[in-house]
Amino acid sequence: MTRNLLRLSLSVCAVLSAAGCKDLSECVVDSDCQGRAASTSQTLFCSDNMCVVGSPRASLCKEIYPAGSSSNATAVGVLVNTVTGSDQLRLQSVKLAVDEMNTGLSAAGKPPLALHICETSATNADMLKSYQVLVNDRQAVAVIGPSGSGNVSLISAEVIHQGVPIMSWSASSRTISDLPAAGLFFRTVPSDLLQGPVLARQIPAAAVTGNSVGMFVVDDSYGQGMRQAVLGANAAIAPKPSLTYKEGVGTDEPAAVKSLNDTLGILKAQAAPQALVTISNLFSDKLLAGLVGYGTASTPAMSVIMADGAKSTKVLDLLSVGTPAEQMAMKTNLGRVIGTAPGVDKLNANGIYNGFLAAFGARWPTSDPRTSAFSAYAYDAAYAVGIAICAAGDVTPARVSEYLLHLNNFQSVDKVQVGQSSFLNACNRIAASAGLALQGATGVVSFTPHGDREQGLYEKWTIDTVNKAFVSTPAM
Repeated sequence: MTRNLLRLSLSVCAVLSAAGCKDLSECVVDSDCQGRAASTSQTLFCSDNMCVVGSPRASLCKEIYPAGSSSNATAVGVLVNTVTGSDQLRLQSVKLAVDEMNTGLSAAGKPPLALHICETSATNADMLKSYQVLVNDRQAVAVIGPSGSGNVSLISAEVIHQGVPIMSWSASSRTISDLPAAGLFFRTVPSDLLQGPVLARQIPAAAVTGNSVGMFVVDDSYGQGMRQAVLGANAAIAPKPSLTYKEGVGTDEPAAVKSLNDTLGILKAQAAPQALVTISNLFSDKLLAGLVGYGTASTPAMSVIMADGAKSTKVLDLLSVGTPAEQMAMKTNLGRVIGTAPGVDKLNANGIYNGFLAAFGARWPTSDPRTSAFSAYAYDAAYAVGIAICAAGDVTPARVSEYLLHLNNFQSVDKVQVGQSSFLNACNRIAASAGLALQGATGVVSFTPHGDREQGLYEKWTIDTVNKAFVSTPAM
């Protein structure tokens, strides 16, 4: 029965209840669905008097930014997990970019941008449902996000079906390049095909030659893709042990945490390798907490090599938890971590990255965008989408894709730039011709016909356990 028919039936029953009409309502509150959840092995929620997988539609996309956006604003969707994930800084970066672009749009007499923000932390089912709300209910012409390659996989078929492009700041899996659609799956982060060799070079040579490299990988498209990229970069790496675990959000998280802890138990029952390559995302803090003491007494002590998903404030927060003795053990644990991540363009002569930091600090003085690997990537993602919308004129999802693909020449000498003062010029340039590139806070942004970023910068990061901060240097 369709939702509309159910609503009609419910209304008729309300009128005819005295005549004995049967109530077709499945639920009034979420707890009414508990019995059905047990029979289906899924957590169900009450939505429109029906028990459904995932959160009720009305609870997913509550925020529109800026508040009080005009009725003629162009709707842009945002998919985030700020509750159990690390998207708060990235969302703030997108909002900053929209504030700057709306200043230019107002000066040019053009409709502003309005962000329709969907929180997807309750259950994995919310990612697809939120994308559908943005496209079908809010008429979004593009969607910024989501974080994570696994989340892109959750909505990939619907993106192809609907034809509304997404622009992820952190979905780096190589498998996204193979999705059967061009001009729909954009990302400002480079593919893991480029990061894998960088990560492989951080593994101590003695561990490789001594056949003492282990791998502990999240079992999704990001983890498996990065694993393949690392192994493909150095045929001498023969991981032992090689273990995988699951990650989940919201109501899916308890089973995923059990998967992590069970797999950690298998790992810690074995002798520690000289180097453990860990590829994680939402559970990076839980994984590192579980590694306290493991391999620290080895000679030499086990190195922990981590990919970009682990660079988050939740990892730094581990240094403030527990007794003084536990904090000292955590310092030892985190002090051996070496990581890689997509980098930023600190050396650009126009100071674009430093300008981003200054503007961010003025807007959110209590937040530090440098603690997330992808804050600047979210800023560039928002600008790329906003410039394409501005250039399109008569805005449709297809035209947004078309003008995003005008940023298709990494070698372009004369680049357009992100930033409030450069925005309208960038719009006009992109509207007039292709063969350009975007000078962003993360470096030169240009896209392949599929939507992949052509090239990127990388950093090596460690953890300053005294000052509770990441220390980043260009990766070699």
